[in-house]
Amino acid sequence: MISNLSNQLKDQDALEKMSDVLKEIPDVRKDLGYPPLVTPTSQIVGTQAALNVITGKRYKTVTNEVKNYFLGQYGAAPGKVNEEIKSIAIGDQEVITCRPADKLKPEIDNLRVKAEEIIKNDEDLLTYAMFPDLATSYLKERNAGSLVPEELLIKSDVNDQSNRYAPSEFNITLHGETYHINLTGSGKSGDAERPFYVSVDGISEEVLVETLDQVIVENGSVKNTENGKEGSKEKATKHARPTHDGCVTTAMPGTIIDIKVKVGDSVSAGDSVIVIEAMKMENEIQASKSGVVVAIHVSNGDSVSPNETLIEIQPQ
Repeated sequence: MISNLSNQLKDQDALEKMSDVLKEIPDVRKDLGYPPLVTPTSQIVGTQAALNVITGKRYKTVTNEVKNYFLGQYGAAPGKVNEEIKSIAIGDQEVITCRPADKLKPEIDNLRVKAEEIIKNDEDLLTYAMFPDLATSYLKERNAGSLVPEELLIKSDVNDQSNRYAPSEFNITLHGETYHINLTGSGKSGDAERPFYVSVDGISEEVLVETLDQVIVENGSVKNTENGKEGSKEKATKHARPTHDGCVTTAMPGTIIDIKVKVGDSVSAGDSVIVIEAMKMENEIQASKSGVVVAIHVSNGDSVSPNETLIEIQPQ
């Protein structure tokens, strides 16, 4: 959790606030009734603590995971929760007291029918259940005998031996867990969004990499660039800066996963208008003013940063 928080704070140029976040974590854990600091509740507690510090006000922004925790969707809290914070998070919504998984409808039979033309065994069915889009493409190609690994493209400089090679198989360690990575293919070099095909501990995955910034690598060292010259590094910005009070922004970098309004909708200040995945948590972004939505500048899947206009509201 500490390494995760460190990376998240670096992304927001707020690494100097790490001490404040570490002090906030025990208080958040107490508010939530002392959940164990193991996945996933460690991430829930850590991210909420970081939000409390970054936004400058405790529980100004409450993640959906914290709301679901108070709703009982992670099970009963081990200790007594802070009722005031619970009210801020979920209001008077009803808390479930049963086993959360008991509320899920059985899906396996429906999935078996949906995928009956491409699955051959239970392993295929489970693969489809977890990764329906990727599994559909993979299983169709496998069944047709057309699976062919893409060529691994490595950009080389014949005049400089130090720039000719890049690692294609290696181990990485994340949160104390070591993974064996084998890079088996990639899309075209230079594309803004480039797929890489990797094997993680023997399991094939596709990773889509979107370039937001670049560096020059010379003789094994990295040089930051700005407008083609050495200098400070500045991340690319795809969306306009806010220009009036009706501009809806995010407090932290993330990915748009749901847009809950459309142009022409009337909203009230505080209404949830966008859901962003940030710090591995879902965060609802509220309307800054009451009014009418006049422009939406983002789509699902877009990467966004602080101080970018996501939605424009014409105040009434």
